[in-house]
Amino acid sequence: MPMGPQNIDLMESMRHVQAGGLPIRAQLRLADEARHHLFTSDLTVSEFLLAKDAKCFPISQVMGSSIFHVGKISDYKGATGEIETISAAHRDSRRLALSRCFQEAQAVGSDAVIGMRIQERLITMGQHGKGGDDGDEVIEFTVFGTAVRAPWITHVPGSPVVTDLSGQDLWALAQDGFEPCGFLFEFCRYHVWHVMKNGISSSGEVTAAHDAIETARHIVAKKLLDQAAWYKAEFVVGSDVKLTVREVPCGYKGCDLNDLDVDVSWFGTGVRRIPDFKPHEQAKVPPLILSMVPLGRKSREIVEGDDDSEKLEEQAREAE
Repeated sequence: MPMGPQNIDLMESMRHVQAGGLPIRAQLRLADEARHHLFTSDLTVSEFLLAKDAKCFPISQVMGSSIFHVGKISDYKGATGEIETISAAHRDSRRLALSRCFQEAQAVGSDAVIGMRIQERLITMGQHGKGGDDGDEVIEFTVFGTAVRAPWITHVPGSPVVTDLSGQDLWALAQDGFEPCGFLFEFCRYHVWHVMKNGISSSGEVTAAHDAIETARHIVAKKLLDQAAWYKAEFVVGSDVKLTVREVPCGYKGCDLNDLDVDVSWFGTGVRRIPDFKPHEQAKVPPLILSMVPLGRKSREIVEGDDDSEKLEEQAREAE
């Protein structure tokens, strides 16, 4: 039976959220779902069938979210380098959202989270005065996934492995003897002062912008590899790297030169070999899955069966 109305202590629920935990209503919902065999998930039909073939059995859809206020940051006019306050805020918002997804997966007794969808949104963009009045960005980070029972995945009891692997990805890795061991994420906001300070009269590469992108990517890659080492991952798969470059005012009144902000966001899943894995004597073939799509071109035009028949009849009459 569905969970009935509950009298919730809102102040107590807020204290749970402020401590990085789950609202009381979410805890009750998950406890109720854990008692029933019916489950909800965000898996597609293909993901569900292949995950089941890989001995991953869905329990419940889980999620986590965080709306994070970056706040004021110190003056950085005339400086080039990472804006650590903004970078840390993006990392913390992701950490909080993923932690809540992890806690929901814990509450239903799962071994892993698969098929995770990631949504990030800039709700409010801060002013770019760079005189101590910058910041004030409000960002939202949300993750959805499906908690599954998968006893073959190595993990500490009661500590499910969160991944962004699809059901198809997990099936393919399992067939070759690999298991997920953790979700990796990193972010860097890198600022370049007066990106065109060498002038705009001549054509050529903007080396300051190129160097900033390379530096930001290197910062993120190094921290991501440190996370992979902590999880004892052998490889990082399914990497989703997003690069955003935008011009911003330099902050000095009357200055015609602009600065540059470079954002690098990187997500992926660490994987490692399954202990004592024995390869299959014969390669397994995934189940055949047919998509229900209209016959014809990508523009959804339907192929009419009598188009070619009329041409054939005309050709036959001419041949006579």
